[in-house]
Amino acid sequence: MIARAIAVQPDVILMDEPASALDPIATGAIEDLMEKLRSRYTIVIVTHNMQQAARVSDRTAFFSVLANPDSESDTRAGTLIEYGRTAQIFEDPRDSRTQAYVTGRIG
Repeated sequence: MIARAIAVQPDVILMDEPASALDPIATGAIEDLMEKLRSRYTIVIVTHNMQQAARVSDRTAFFSVLANPDSESDTRAGTLIEYGRTAQIFEDPRDSRTQAYVTGRIG
């Protein structure tokens, strides 16, 4: 999938759960490849794996999803709770909801 994505030379690569259901060796290979590609592409990763996010990202955004904010269209809407350098988000989050999520108290 990554080869297909970079074949068209995009500016941004979006990876949704890039190592979902992979074993640790395959996950490491994906993360190594991401490290090699980061100098040529902006890579955006959507993940619930906090350890992976802490290992591979420079910046982290934490979103909260409201289940049904618009009952007419039955859509979901995300609210940005916090955004910053990954180290700051994981080591000293400013919002209590972020802290609860990255420490595993919720989610």
